[in-house]
This record gives sequence, structure tokens and C-alpha cells, in this order.
Amino acid sequence: MTIGNRMPEIKARGNFLRNDVPNGSQSAIEINSEGSRYGYSVKPEYLETHELLLEPMSANTSLKEHGVELLDLRSELEAAGLTEHNCNISSREHRLAIGRVLIEAAERRFSPSMRAIHLADTSRVSGNSIYGEATIRDTDRKSIHRNSHHAFHLDKFLPGIATLNGKDGAYAGAESVVDAYWSHWQQDFSSFGVTKEMAANYIHANAPGLLNLWVSLTPGEIEQEPLVVADKSTIALKCDAIDESGTVSALNVNLPGLFETISLLRSRSVEGVRWLWHPHMHFGEAMIFTTTNTPHSAVWLVDRPWFPRKSAEIRVLMVEQN
Repeated sequence: MTIGNRMPEIKARGNFLRNDVPNGSQSAIEINSEGSRYGYSVKPEYLETHELLLEPMSANTSLKEHGVELLDLRSELEAAGLTEHNCNISSREHRLAIGRVLIEAAERRFSPSMRAIHLADTSRVSGNSIYGEATIRDTDRKSIHRNSHHAFHLDKFLPGIATLNGKDGAYAGAESVVDAYWSHWQQDFSSFGVTKEMAANYIHANAPGLLNLWVSLTPGEIEQEPLVVADKSTIALKCDAIDESGTVSALNVNLPGLFETISLLRSRSVEGVRWLWHPHMHFGEAMIFTTTNTPHSAVWLVDRPWFPRKSAEIRVLMVEQN
């Protein structure tokens, strides 16, 4: 079920990569290996903060046109035994139940013949998670779980990834993604009858390709650090090796056992973009957005007090069921 609210624009602060940071910079990323918060972030000195006007999504906001849709998964989570009162993000059993709900939501969204393959990512490679286990984020300063990302980014911007590898075009980027992850993906993909070449084709076709499903696990509603996405119909995504006019910069992330990348929006990308969010997002309300074309980030709401936010996400590749 889709959901939407009509509310006035809200001011927020979002972070963007400085325009002068070279494409492929090796020094902009900070690795965090403390406890189970293992992950990475962009060093603050490489970022610039801009004030943004957030517009609420509506029931007409669509994955195809805007790069994002809203879902309400409260009843599905409750059927799995999870409510805002008993959900324990430290429980693997609960994380697996959340993952199942998110994967099933992706499959319901598309044709009955399509299946969602959970993608092994940094949480599986370096965080000891297993297939179907949702990745948890918790902004509480005392949490042992991963923090939110405070920089607008695309997890897999294909032309940018190609540029990092001295190549050109989205298909070359898709091949690079599969090459980097295949040792972690092969077993799972083989169970769906998907070969390495097929995986690259699915990713490149973007129909719908790579998706991220993100759900609020915050009791009550999210009061600070909401997830915001850029309306993909209002932003030109371009990664130039020489960085003179590019709006996106692709960076290497050197993690043990994985050649990871992240693509950041530059400051010059801000003007004229619609920044979309779901105000007062409740436990179990969710977003589904494209991993390759929808920039996203946590932001700080202006003149709002700090309050912790809990969420879960899972990344999938949609494939045709054999």
C-alpha cells in the first residue's frame, strides 16, 4: 500500500562532496572498524553543507519517474511478530524476519515471475551477517550498530564505477560491480540460475535492476535524521574523469576482501533538485528506491532537537524466475 502526506516544505541541512575533490580520491573515505559498527563514512573536511527544502512524497511518487516509492509494511511486520514495542534490532532472528518482509515486498511490487536476490554487501563481507538478514542502522550514540550516512550518494552509480576502472558507460560499470562482488554473490545467484553475465545484464537493464528497501524501526515516528532522496527526474547525474562539470564523483573504498565504491553528489548538483522525504515516518513505513539512480542521505532537520533513529535496509537484484 502506498502512502503520502501533504505538508509544507521543511528546511534541512545535507552534505555534499566539495567540487574540488578529485574523482577517485583515495583519501576522502574513513573506515570505521570499531565493534559491529564496521563500515565507512566520508571525512567531514571533504564535505560542504547546503540548506535544502524538503518536499513530502505523495501517493503519486513513483519508482519509474522519481526513483522512489513509499510502502507501508506495518501489517507485514506485525504478521511476522514484530511491532514497535518488541522489535529488537540486536536479535538476528528479528533482523532475518525484517529481511524476509523486505524481500517479499520487493517481489510483490513487480511481476509474479520476478524474484529478489539479497545482495551480499559490506555487512555480509565484513559484518558477519547472513543471507536474508537486514542491515541495521541506529543513530543512538551508544549503539553498536552502523550509523547513518550523512552525505548524498548513490551506492552503485554505474558510469562512475566504469570511470574508476578506466572504462566508459553503464554496462562497463555493471560488469565492474559483478566482478568485484562475484566471489560473494556466486553461491546465492547460482541457486536462482543466474550466471555472472546474466547478473551484469540485469543490473545494466535497470528494469528494475538493483533496489534498496529501507524501513523505519523507530518507535513512534522519526523526529531527526530522516532519509531524504533526490527526485531523479530533477537531477542530471554525470561523472567526468576530469571533474570539470560532473555532478557525481565515484570513490574507491578499500575494505578487507572487497573492492567497494561509493558515488557522491558534488556541491554543484544541488541547484534545482527536488528533495523528497516522508514526514513523521512511523515504524514499518518504508521506501523502495533504485540503487543506481536515486541519490539519498540522512539529513539534519533545521531547528529540531536530536533524537535517535532506527532503521533497516536490504539491497536486492530483481531477476526473472526460471
